[in-house]
Amino acid sequence: MNTQSCRKITTGQRLLSALFGAALAIPVCSMADDVSDPQAFNPEADVVGNMPVPFNPEADEVPVDAEPVEPAAPQEAVNADDVPTVTGDGLVDDAGGEGDTQARTQAAIPLQRKLTMKREISLRVSCEGEGVCREAETAQPLRVLPKSFSHVYKGKDATADNIAIENVPAYKVLYVFARDDLDLSDPAEPKGWYQVAQGVRGPATGWMRAQDVLEWKQALVVAYRHRGLGDMRREPLLMFRDLEALQEVVESPVREGMATLLYEKIRKGDIPESVASREPERYIDIDQKFYLLPILDFEVTDLDGDEARYLQIAAAVPRKRGADVLEDETYREQAEEKPALTTEQAKAMKMDVVFVMDMSRSMQPYIDSTRDAIRELVQGLSSDPTLKDDVRFGLVGYRDDMRKIPALEFTSKNLTPALVGADELIEILDKQAKATLVGSMDYPEEVYAGVDTALGSSWTEGAVRFLVLVGDASAHEEDHPQSTTGKNAEVLNLAARQTGIRILAMHLLDPRMTSDHAIAKRQYGSLSRIEGSDDSALLEFSTEDREAFAAAVKDSTSLIYKTLEKARKGGLVADEEPGAPNEADQPEETPSEASKTMEKLMESALIEYLGKEAEPPKDIVVWVLDRDIGNPILNALDVRVLLTKDQLSDLIKSIDQVTKALARAEYSNQQFFEALQSVAGQTLKQPEAIEKAQMLANTGLLPSFVHSLPYKSEVLSLSNDMYASMTAEQRSALESNLRAKLRQYQDINEQVDGWISLNEADPDASKVYPLFLDYLP
Repeated sequence: MNTQSCRKITTGQRLLSALFGAALAIPVCSMADDVSDPQAFNPEADVVGNMPVPFNPEADEVPVDAEPVEPAAPQEAVNADDVPTVTGDGLVDDAGGEGDTQARTQAAIPLQRKLTMKREISLRVSCEGEGVCREAETAQPLRVLPKSFSHVYKGKDATADNIAIENVPAYKVLYVFARDDLDLSDPAEPKGWYQVAQGVRGPATGWMRAQDVLEWKQALVVAYRHRGLGDMRREPLLMFRDLEALQEVVESPVREGMATLLYEKIRKGDIPESVASREPERYIDIDQKFYLLPILDFEVTDLDGDEARYLQIAAAVPRKRGADVLEDETYREQAEEKPALTTEQAKAMKMDVVFVMDMSRSMQPYIDSTRDAIRELVQGLSSDPTLKDDVRFGLVGYRDDMRKIPALEFTSKNLTPALVGADELIEILDKQAKATLVGSMDYPEEVYAGVDTALGSSWTEGAVRFLVLVGDASAHEEDHPQSTTGKNAEVLNLAARQTGIRILAMHLLDPRMTSDHAIAKRQYGSLSRIEGSDDSALLEFSTEDREAFAAAVKDSTSLIYKTLEKARKGGLVADEEPGAPNEADQPEETPSEASKTMEKLMESALIEYLGKEAEPPKDIVVWVLDRDIGNPILNALDVRVLLTKDQLSDLIKSIDQVTKALARAEYSNQQFFEALQSVAGQTLKQPEAIEKAQMLANTGLLPSFVHSLPYKSEVLSLSNDMYASMTAEQRSALESNLRAKLRQYQDINEQVDGWISLNEADPDASKVYPLFLDYLP
């Protein structure tokens, strides 16, 4: 590689920036480095701290259990002023010490990998000799994903009588042994050929056209980010034919004006030659309608002092073919269609509301107030009986850890195994929902257990989903002895997002327990973070003002019925406040805080709901910016990791062993790797690798796909020295964060929904799950 054409983003420059939520430090290379091969660059890494994994020609993947190679050069020095610290409770604190308090008190899960050293990534591919093509430095084999209805040909001739394998399984990995005449300049018609095989050792089975495959060098995919609310609302992603055309807009001194002009021309049907396609106007949630946007190449750029990325992505939809470009009038009309409900969709619209209530000793008055508020609301509903039928309710109670205090009877309990109507909920609140008379060991309760139980409710298929949390105490954090879930607010919020559930939190402030207020506020705020906004759906009331609490329950629930009523009348269309009542129905008084908060939550939910009928673009290779091109402060894409069931199972086993080793090292005063060898050594092919390794990435314990991803990982960089330098609180925070993720991995592994079959004939073990990058260790 011509190093003169590459620049490095160092740890100190961007430790607190993120690759879609995770920091990244990589060489950024000019396309001029390899003009003959526009796909020669690869954002996949298997080099940690300049220590490449040695190539083993007999292995199907890079041998993670091989002995580490000594680094050719020492690590670049890191300025201590650039490195954030970990506080005693496992929170990340900027080294500067000053700044936004809320930003400094976010939990460590989405921030923890920003603490680690950079990783350098090779982007070149080598196809020498008769073996499989590999990345030059990491030795990872090059893979492609066949699109639906594609064939393998005997030679580079796409005629019917030259077909070697007809209709190869879609999106099932094939290995590349040669590339010939690649030309990706036209996103709708990529040209060239790949010689492919089913296994890394071959033999090659034939040739596939470039237009029939996606070259995929790692497991990262991107997903369209929620379109946002208010000032956070972004424009649809524009997809450019080449990098230079995109850079011309982004790096222009009149970028915002150029972006506005592009959108205007597209909406008028005057398609700019440089723009190949666009994201649909309606938001498409990858968790509800799966699509593939794998990253093929990227460059890092600086936008107004912030780090952003140009990404070359492919777009594909399993079992569908046909290039979706703006010249195609059918696709353009579909992409420009505004979010709105048809009459039939409005009639079918349903909403679910599950209350999660603290049922400890102090809460009976609020259980009764909830019952009375819902009763009053239902009695005042319009005469339309379908409104009552189309809103279903659930109720989950939580107390404290029953293992410690059996007299509590339950830690969390679902009182509605099947969701019920309003009248049934009122009866359950009246007769079954009772606060315990037994005291707890401390003031915090098992809030997370209640939320976790509620997330697993029998939600109605296709319904808009809300969870309403009511409590007066903070939650036991994941490392507390009375935590029964091992999870935290951030993990639960991500889980809710991935299943389309919006959380409204009602925090009751007891004036006698002011020391708990800030802790609970942080936790409830994290749980109720509104997707598409910087805000949380958090309401707070004094325990001395029961009337305000009852009014909030009534107002927030009332908005759900009003939204349904508005949908029946054809009122849910674009460019309106989705939760707001019709002008004729607007009350003269100012909306309550509960109504305004619920409106935001409803708007966030409806942006997702109204996009259900939209179709994502497919069968194109394009360049995009990972931000809103006209307002780069807004992210346009989220990054996910596409894991198979087998890969997630391997990750579960590995992280379980790491957490056990952390615990063993702490109580036995062993070095970390000594503890790891005693816990996991017998499971490895080369247990001595742990003894020789300088960091966890080189032990062979973690699955190869983890350390082949271009993201910063605190766990991969963990060494004896790093462990020894940690305080007891930092070690505890690391262990508890890993345990929180481990519990979520286990839950995901047991899910029935969420796992996607890329090919109908694939076994269950080959199904994939689009995991949030923040879930990785």
